[in-house]
Amino acid sequence: MNLGELAAAAVNRLRAEDEAGAARCLEWMAGFGRVWNELAWLVRDFSPLDEEDGAHTLAVVDSPSWRHLVNVERELAQELKPLVDSAQAVQWKRHVLRYVMLQRASLEYSCVGGAPRGYDDFVQPEAVRAAVRERQLPGDTVFMQFRAAHQMPELLVQVVNDHLERAVDSMGDEEERRAVPLLRRADRLLDAVVRMTDLLVDQMTTEEYHEIRVALGLTSGSHSAGLHFELMRDLYPALARKSQGGSHEIQRLTRTIGLHIDRWRLGHMNLPRTNLGGADTGTRSLTGATDALQTVARMREAGRSRDPYSQADRPFRATDWTSDTPPLSEIEGRLLADVAQHTQERFRDVQDRTGRYAESPGFSAPPKRCPNRPN
Repeated sequence: MNLGELAAAAVNRLRAEDEAGAARCLEWMAGFGRVWNELAWLVRDFSPLDEEDGAHTLAVVDSPSWRHLVNVERELAQELKPLVDSAQAVQWKRHVLRYVMLQRASLEYSCVGGAPRGYDDFVQPEAVRAAVRERQLPGDTVFMQFRAAHQMPELLVQVVNDHLERAVDSMGDEEERRAVPLLRRADRLLDAVVRMTDLLVDQMTTEEYHEIRVALGLTSGSHSAGLHFELMRDLYPALARKSQGGSHEIQRLTRTIGLHIDRWRLGHMNLPRTNLGGADTGTRSLTGATDALQTVARMREAGRSRDPYSQADRPFRATDWTSDTPPLSEIEGRLLADVAQHTQERFRDVQDRTGRYAESPGFSAPPKRCPNRPN
């Protein structure tokens, strides 16, 4: 659905002779194409172990969204044909080449095992479409892409959590051998979750984020039930504790899963960093944290301190913001100071906690999902 939206936007911009705008749409398409490519080869990791070799398949080419995308991309091809032979060096050519190759590989891999019925009955595409379009912003924004880039990792993490819960339940008894393939699946899926975070980090500009910020309400990444609470608060600590008496393979996989969680924290940290500004600049988050980047950095360090597999002594920390070890750190700091000033000036109601931002977020933590561990 996002690819269809982006391709249609590229068509409209080309018809308006806005090649730069079309190139931006194609750049976003390459980003989503990379995510599709990531997901396509991981589909076997979604199903339970005993359904791995089911006879049913679910092909993405049966999706009505795919059929819509085909029609829009044909329109896009017609608009690009007069421009293809131009000797001018333009970015859209590179984005098209990247996207089409990603699409080729994704189409080959995009089959999901275990579908008990036809595509429409199993996926309910119209219900998905209605849910995605439930809220839209006026104007030309990346709100739909922003939401998708958040929801894809959330959905993957639900699968990861199911695998981890079964693995933890099977450890310490005669079924421990079943934990290894479950942990391997969780490991691979979490790696994809980390890389999906890069979609927003790599593609979304500060201005694009600012255009949608007012629509995000009093929200925070720390409100994620699947990532922040079920995975980081409950399941990974239970896994880390029980793995201590497990095999070398189980301990190695647990350590890697913990590293993926830390990688996600560092990747997600780039969103407040590049969209709100640097540390100690005082930019408030939507929920009212007095220094958004420092708050996220402290959460990362708190998570590491509770992980028995974390490296205790580190010669360098990514969150050592005042260190001049990175040669471009001075330039980084000046750029982030400019972002902070612009953000604070543009969103005075967030900064001063006035209007709806004077209210409490009204969020409460979900119940614990922590197998074999007392609350």
